[in-house]
Amino acid sequence: GWLAVAATDARAAADALADPAAQTELWGLDHNAVARRLAHRWRFPDWLATALGAFNLPLATARAVVADAALFAVAQLAVVEAERREPGLHLSAGADRAALLTELNLDESALDELWAAAVVTPDEPAATAGALDPNPHNVPLLPNLLKLATESRRRNAAVLVARLEDRVDALHAAVARTASDADRGDRAAKLAALAELAAGAGHEINNPLAVISGNAQRLFRTEPDPARGESLQTIVRQAQRISGIVRDLMQFARPPRPTPARVSVADLLHAVRDELAPVAAERNVRLDLGAGAATAFARCDFAQIKHALAAVARNGIEAAGDAGWVRLSCADADEDHIELIVEDGGPGLSDAARAHCFDPFFCGRSAGRGRGLGLPTAWQFARQNGGDLRQTGDAPTRFALTVPRSVSLEFRDRQSA
Repeated sequence: GWLAVAATDARAAADALADPAAQTELWGLDHNAVARRLAHRWRFPDWLATALGAFNLPLATARAVVADAALFAVAQLAVVEAERREPGLHLSAGADRAALLTELNLDESALDELWAAAVVTPDEPAATAGALDPNPHNVPLLPNLLKLATESRRRNAAVLVARLEDRVDALHAAVARTASDADRGDRAAKLAALAELAAGAGHEINNPLAVISGNAQRLFRTEPDPARGESLQTIVRQAQRISGIVRDLMQFARPPRPTPARVSVADLLHAVRDELAPVAAERNVRLDLGAGAATAFARCDFAQIKHALAAVARNGIEAAGDAGWVRLSCADADEDHIELIVEDGGPGLSDAARAHCFDPFFCGRSAGRGRGLGLPTAWQFARQNGGDLRQTGDAPTRFALTVPRSVSLEFRDRQSA
């Protein structure tokens, strides 16, 4: 009866595997995972259902997952011995034969006797006429009863099983969405706290920095010693460098209020490409524009979103390497938002970069070559304009900046046109 059910499921599985989505989901299952699912689907007894799919575990580990450890030990030893005589099954790769023999108080000679007694010649006649055949597979009624019972169970439970499977799928999807939303919420809270800290620190640093720079410039104008004059010029240059860092930090912490307007996405992508073309040419990186932007319009601050998109694309150019590529494109995020996508052919983000790429001052390049404020500031501009910025894939590395969609001309847009 179980074999009849298995044949039906095998035919259904063959049809299902023609679907690429099903292939992606199922190719990751090994034979143990398949055995566990089939045992659950066919409603095997607990001692059998828990044993199937666990024969590759050592006995000490299997005790925690099987319903009956003694029966499991017997079944696993039988599988091990079958594999010794019929190689190629690979069902008990992790089993410990010595531990099983010890558990069952058997030695090699006793095991050989049991094996010899278990082997039955299929055509061997019964010892006594009319005696019940010890092999249940030779009793015609039993397979038919099992088949009828199994088919009846499947007919009665099909609707319930389908509904439960749908609910399990929905729960898995909800867990995935919750985890993703929690990650984005944690990142937003962390960056908001960093922005407050940066704003306070920027104000406190600017005042003493202005004093240092002003006094150094005043002393330089009256300094006759060339060596001391060069030292004073170094102080001025480093003060200006710190001032630039503070300015970028304040732009991240307290960005200017956006002025949203109807923006052509094609114009936006072309502006970013034109701005970064010299940088890409210097690094021998191909900067392409993808399809999908010709008829798309967004409602955002053109300058802020251009700055944000350019920061992401600049990172892509630096990551792509010599003879690499970066592509700017557009896609529909949902009914209300458009995705501006930046992809590059670089090696992808490391685990540390993936976890901290939006943190201020985190930079994957060598020290002194970057301030690490590009992505955080881009994220702030995206959020201020009603969108978001996130990494959405590797191989190729892919960032998506979402902005609100503009579906019609508003009055002030028509006036400015």
